[in-house]
Amino acid sequence: MSEPFSQPERQEEVLANIRAARAELEAAFAGVSEEKLTGPVTDGGWTIKDHLAHIAEWQRRALALLDGKHPADGFQIDQETFEQFADVHEINEHLFQRNRDRSLSDVIEDFRQTHQQVINRVEAMSDKDLQAELVGKIALRFPRVVDLLNYNVARHDRSHIEDIRELAEQPVT
Repeated sequence: MSEPFSQPERQEEVLANIRAARAELEAAFAGVSEEKLTGPVTDGGWTIKDHLAHIAEWQRRALALLDGKHPADGFQIDQETFEQFADVHEINEHLFQRNRDRSLSDVIEDFRQTHQQVINRVEAMSDKDLQAELVGKIALRFPRVVDLLNYNVARHDRSHIEDIRELAEQPVT
């Protein structure tokens, strides 16, 4: 991992961390009008809706990795196309373009359903399951299941909160 961070290790703590991060994220856009959810953009051109679609995509990737699948499977991209991306920014741009015309209701439903799939998956895991070592390229960055979950779910949710809060406060133009 690029930088060490404090993380929960036991199942109930991992679940609490994931749920707390999602509650913070949901609170950041709760009660925000549809115009604001789909209107103002960050410097990168993303709306709140785009952030939510992005988060769902990466949580699907985490679920695929937990199943021992290729990351492309989680992103619902063929492996040949996936291998052509030079870096995470190109992946994110591809996902952004694919999701940009989806309806707000579809994105929010997907965002919440994907998260529930993560919760269901973690609830079915034991502490021992969480400590299991990952294999392949992903293990270079996330040696254990718990590392993948804490970083790609809870920490990733939190990494988008400030952008979403800022967008929620911007006037609609």
